[in-house]
Amino acid sequence: MPDAAGIRIRMYRVGFGDFFLLSLPTGGGGEQAHVLIDCGVHAHDIHAMAGALDLMKGDTGGKLALVIMTHRHADHISGFASGKDTFAGFTVERVWMSWFEDPSDGDAARIQSNLVAAAMRLRSAFAARSDPADAEFDRMAGNILGESLGLAAGSSNDVALQVLRSFKTAAGGPTPVDYYRAGDPAKLPQVLVDAGLDAQILGPPTDLNLVAQMDSKAHQYLTADDSGDDGPPAAPFDRVFQQPALMWPTHAPPLYSIAQIEAHIAANQPELLAAAAQSADNAINNQSVVVLFTFKGKTMLFCGDAQWGNWANFLFGGAIGASGKGGLTDDSKAILGSLDFYKVGHHGSTNATPIDVVNALKLGCVAMCSTDPGAYGNPAKGTEVPRTPLLAALAQRTQNQLARSDQVAAGTARPTAGLGDVAAPFSSGQDGKYIDYNF
Repeated sequence: MPDAAGIRIRMYRVGFGDFFLLSLPTGGGGEQAHVLIDCGVHAHDIHAMAGALDLMKGDTGGKLALVIMTHRHADHISGFASGKDTFAGFTVERVWMSWFEDPSDGDAARIQSNLVAAAMRLRSAFAARSDPADAEFDRMAGNILGESLGLAAGSSNDVALQVLRSFKTAAGGPTPVDYYRAGDPAKLPQVLVDAGLDAQILGPPTDLNLVAQMDSKAHQYLTADDSGDDGPPAAPFDRVFQQPALMWPTHAPPLYSIAQIEAHIAANQPELLAAAAQSADNAINNQSVVVLFTFKGKTMLFCGDAQWGNWANFLFGGAIGASGKGGLTDDSKAILGSLDFYKVGHHGSTNATPIDVVNALKLGCVAMCSTDPGAYGNPAKGTEVPRTPLLAALAQRTQNQLARSDQVAAGTARPTAGLGDVAAPFSSGQDGKYIDYNF
């Protein structure tokens, strides 16, 4: 194309997880600088990570200008642990994480410690129940810890974080690690500054009330015919907390037996465990670093697994409805309306990529979605991942310039039936190990 900027975005096929490599020209001799954005897989591990890491090492010469860990879920960082021996041969000039990973921030450390403890308790509870219906929620807890589902021994998120904090620069010194919150000025390594790359940090917010806002049902793709209308107010409590009324007797004797009370509590426990697992899982997602890159007039948005509160901070400048915040800010409209590339949030889940975002995207914006159907959600409940009406809306807005990682085969996987082959503006390589977008 005549206005090509020389950018390549590579999405590796590893299963249910994010693994993206952004490559930019740095001079006239064909040199490139590389930005790695997440490297992980958890559910539906197709045993392609080792091969993908070898490919990336050969592609980059073992030199990464910048590594971004959007958040600490295993499906975004497990590759740093399982591939720690491979990463030992890399040099990295800078690492970015969210402010929730800052070891000097007492509040952040307490939040992460509590989430890990909750995940450990949940895994124990699910193991004790041994109910196949708990599998999805057990995966959520395991995703926080980086354990289970065939991950190699020692491939915990703690190991991944140790690897991320132990890189060396090409000069031999320790790699600087930066911890970001929305609005912070971005510190790019010099090689990217010299190449002309600019970065803007859009998330996560510092307001813990916003971080706690996981969903906004009036702004999500909940049904196949969703029109985006706000509709009636949402119920005050999520469905998982709702139970039929308990009919207490109004005449003597007024008490249930201990056995009856214990039975009622036990009957409610599965839904409460599921709610707790979803809550802990979502809390990590909303910690995601959201970054907007600009290079030679082209803009690229990487949003990790940001959920509603993280998005609302960027879209509306805070909680929608608060202090007159009822519509997109001028800045968010300008960013989305001129966006050239969008990394689809949270693997195409219904609780990411709000309707507001899709409607504001530039027509013809290119998008990539790392996903694998069947790992999470239920089509009958409108929670399948990826969410069918969301991807249909994105396909329309991008003018069918939407690539899914499960369009190609790698490792033990096969392409998802019915998706069709990878077509322009995308290309695939190495027998389906990745999908590229060049522009």
